[in-house]
Amino acid sequence: MGAVMSENKVFPWVEKYGGATDPVKHLRSFVDAMAVYSSDELVWCRVFSLSLKDEALDWFHSLPPRSIDGFVTLRQLFSQQYASNRSRGLTYTTLVRMKQGREESLKGFMERFNRTARQVRNVDQWLIVSALTTALRPGPFVDYLYEEEPQSMDELQHKLTGFIRVEEGRAYLGDQGDEGGSNVKIG
Repeated sequence: MGAVMSENKVFPWVEKYGGATDPVKHLRSFVDAMAVYSSDELVWCRVFSLSLKDEALDWFHSLPPRSIDGFVTLRQLFSQQYASNRSRGLTYTTLVRMKQGREESLKGFMERFNRTARQVRNVDQWLIVSALTTALRPGPFVDYLYEEEPQSMDELQHKLTGFIRVEEGRAYLGDQGDEGGSNVKIG
């Protein structure tokens, strides 16, 4: 391969891939780092092994000599080799199946729900809000969702902050009551 290596640039750091995680994520990180280092994809092929370790490095060195004619070929072979490790995207159904646990706080559930919602691709925000109404235990926040119907996740998150503060305040006052402090009821 006639790749011309840059002499004055420091090779970018890329976390080494061992063969047990998503190959697409590794390729994305490698390509992003290499785009800064060099636009020559033949250079990318020459240094790709520097981003590998363990089983993946062994796989790379097992490739027949001169079997890589460009980065497109290398990407394809690498993706095929580790296809079983690809992350499967979450779907809207995942959100619909979520339920707030009996003892799970609103804050804890919303962190879990939002983390999952961020992984669902190509879904309208209104559908996410709709899934949330069926996922939560009955209570003031669910009542709000049915009464006000927030039109976006931004609007929902803004209102959610207030409900979480109230829930945390109630929990704090409940703890104070257990310790012999004043047992004040809110609401």
